[in-house]
Amino acid sequence: MRNPVACVTCRSAKQRCLHDDKPPCERCKASGRADVCEFPPPGTSSIHRRPKRPRQESATSPPAAGVTGTATGTAYQPPAVLQRRNDAVPNGISPTNADSLGSPKSTSSVLDGIDPFELLNDEVKNSYLRCAYKWSFHHTPTLLLRIRDRTLEIWMAWAILALAIRFVQEPPAPFKTQKEASNAFAAHARQILQSDLETPSISRVQALLMLTGHDWGAGNGRRAWIYLGMAIRLVEVMDLCQEPKYPNNRPPTREEFIEAEVRRRTAWTCFLMDSLLSGGKGRRRSLNAMDMTIQLPSERDSFVFGEPVCTEHLDGSLRMPPLSLPVGELGIIAYSMRAANIWGKVARWACSETVNSELPWSATSEFQQLTFNLEQWKSSLPPRLQYDLFSLHSHNAVDQGQAYCYMHCIHFMSYMFLHRAYLPVLGPQSNADETPKSYNEHHEMWQTWQKTCRVELFKESTMVLEMLEEMRSFGVYFLRGLVPWIGFTIYTAVGAMLYSFNFPHSDDNPSITAKARERVIQGCVFLKEMKNQWPMAETWFETIKRMQAYYKTVLGQDGPVSPDERKALRSAMIDYGALQPSPVQKPADAEKEESDPAMVRDSKHSLCSVFPAIAIDDEQQLSAPPALMSPPTSTPNGYTSFWQPQQPILPLEADETFDLDFDFSNADMEAMMMSATQDFWASFPGEVGAGYPS
Repeated sequence: MRNPVACVTCRSAKQRCLHDDKPPCERCKASGRADVCEFPPPGTSSIHRRPKRPRQESATSPPAAGVTGTATGTAYQPPAVLQRRNDAVPNGISPTNADSLGSPKSTSSVLDGIDPFELLNDEVKNSYLRCAYKWSFHHTPTLLLRIRDRTLEIWMAWAILALAIRFVQEPPAPFKTQKEASNAFAAHARQILQSDLETPSISRVQALLMLTGHDWGAGNGRRAWIYLGMAIRLVEVMDLCQEPKYPNNRPPTREEFIEAEVRRRTAWTCFLMDSLLSGGKGRRRSLNAMDMTIQLPSERDSFVFGEPVCTEHLDGSLRMPPLSLPVGELGIIAYSMRAANIWGKVARWACSETVNSELPWSATSEFQQLTFNLEQWKSSLPPRLQYDLFSLHSHNAVDQGQAYCYMHCIHFMSYMFLHRAYLPVLGPQSNADETPKSYNEHHEMWQTWQKTCRVELFKESTMVLEMLEEMRSFGVYFLRGLVPWIGFTIYTAVGAMLYSFNFPHSDDNPSITAKARERVIQGCVFLKEMKNQWPMAETWFETIKRMQAYYKTVLGQDGPVSPDERKALRSAMIDYGALQPSPVQKPADAEKEESDPAMVRDSKHSLCSVFPAIAIDDEQQLSAPPALMSPPTSTPNGYTSFWQPQQPILPLEADETFDLDFDFSNADMEAMMMSATQDFWASFPGEVGAGYPS
């Protein structure tokens, strides 16, 4: 039987309110709002029959019963959910108020009282599940049941909406775009979480990780890094990196195994994101392999059906519990964790002095050890998970295509970062102290090594762009399930291929050279489309365009490189890649670093030869007449450049999809163009500054 009195929240949402004649009611208790559950006093219930968004008049003078207008004279319209309407904004929100949804206060007021479960329709749920391989801690059947029964924690519901709403065809009103709605939902989830972060729970950790993914993709790098750190601290407080113990040494029940696997996968997702976002100054991993004393995530079917199994650990060991369990197979998620662990080592290596102090071809070098780790990982994959285009199509047929690409993109990125550290990059003669100590002694070996790295980098980049061609053939729903890491991998491959296209060499594979232009354009089209879902892709797209503009200048197609252009290139030394301000460095510090020569020197070391910052020491070079300047023949590492254009290069901008029509009369635009090469060769995946618009 329905209770005669309903709480304010249930009455506003027009939902059945079940309780024991006192708050909290069952619905508020299940949704985490027990502390705000309130029954209206007798005789005032009509005041609480309000729309889900607050009225515009002052809270101190509420309208009397029966009044149907706001302070501005407009009538209330209280539908139950946000919907797209052609002629009106729902729930009594005027267009003027809808335009100001960007601020936290307005977002809070707009979404307060809205039931997020009404927004979790089939399109949103399917959109989320397509990219749930990144957040693999969900037991999908349980998640869908809890959404249906409205028992999922409220902050989790808003976090899911923040991630998934960007992939739907139409944004819910009053939001103009999917990105605007995504940012509003993320802000609301963040506000709810912040009210009680000191209470550790699995769902809070998961929501923090999901908001980290949202902020990274939206370009809010500093906030993403902070929220990831908060999630890691909760993981440590809750001992999620330790195996759970079952009472009486008995096998776990189905429910106990699912709960334990959710705990493990939550910790592993922390480890994954911590590894992938690491790199650069101040971005060291908080969780390393030694901290992860839990078994790897089980294969998907074992998790979904709740079949208790024991799996290998990160190092390959198998530690059987007191009571033996069947040994389970590893799936894409588990192998992704091992690949991410190697990437964490590659990122640390790229930010160390080791790059310039060791002989990379030596069997004892860290470069060779990391290469061995990558080859060992690749050979450990079962036949179905080995990379080839047939397997890509097969995994797509069973709805695992995005996860399969994600796993291999971690491997591709590690391999490309290892080899691009030694690729010659355009720039004038550098300081002698930036040259590897062994260069003069092993001059010929270094020359051979450069050529080897060039071949390997372009071969790996070609594999990535061939993968992109296949992914595009799968259609829009497949592409909407791709997370930013896959986009960054494609961006890295496009940048390397752009270099190959502009500066071909006789040692290059003719089949790669022949398709270089086409693949660069396809990659740019992909990045241009991806920015509609993940704003950070816009920076990648613009950087590629500026790189091409700079390469054209160097090649003499638009005139020689001027002294001002060289100076601009010299000053492009912002720590951690120069695409945007560092997520762990205050903007004021970044500005100081640009003006302080000592800090500039430190910054060059922090770029870690992923590519070292370009310096100019020959003042005569700067004062030389522009007409006498020729394409540089040496690199920042002091290596001799070996590119020799073999034939005139067809301009990329001949294709309508790759417009390079820049107005270079603007000084700021010119400076950005000149630093684009440095941006690309020094950038890391986690490199999204706080100032980037979302």
